[in-house]
Amino acid sequence: MNKDLPKVIKDIFTNPDPIIWNGVWLETLEILLRDINLLTMWNELLNIIKNNHRQNTHININQYIKWEIKAFVAQIVKLKQDNLDLDKFRCTLKTYLLKKNLRLDEKLILEIYNSIYEN
Repeated sequence: MNKDLPKVIKDIFTNPDPIIWNGVWLETLEILLRDINLLTMWNELLNIIKNNHRQNTHININQYIKWEIKAFVAQIVKLKQDNLDLDKFRCTLKTYLLKKNLRLDEKLILEIYNSIYEN
C-alpha cells in the first residue's frame, strides 16, 4: 500500500476480508493501492464522492465513501478480468462512472488502464 494514499482509503483496505479479496481481486486491489501514478485518482474520487454525498445525506458519510470506493474497485476488477482493450475499457468505465456520477479525467482513466494491465 502506498504510504501517501488518503487515510480513508488506507482505512477501508487495511486487512481486507480474505473471503472477498483473493486472487485477481486482491492482485488488482494491491496494484491500485501501490501505484504512485494513481494517487491523483484516489484524491479526485474522494472529492467527487464527498460532493455526491450531499445528495445522499441519509447515509453516514464514512459508510457512503466506503461503499462507493469498494464499488469502484469492484468495477475495475471486473474490467481487468474481462481483459479489455483500451477503447472498450475506457468506454465501459466511462459508462459506469457516468451512472455513479463520478467524473474522472480521461488521463486518469488511461492511468488506471496502464496500471492494471502493466503490473
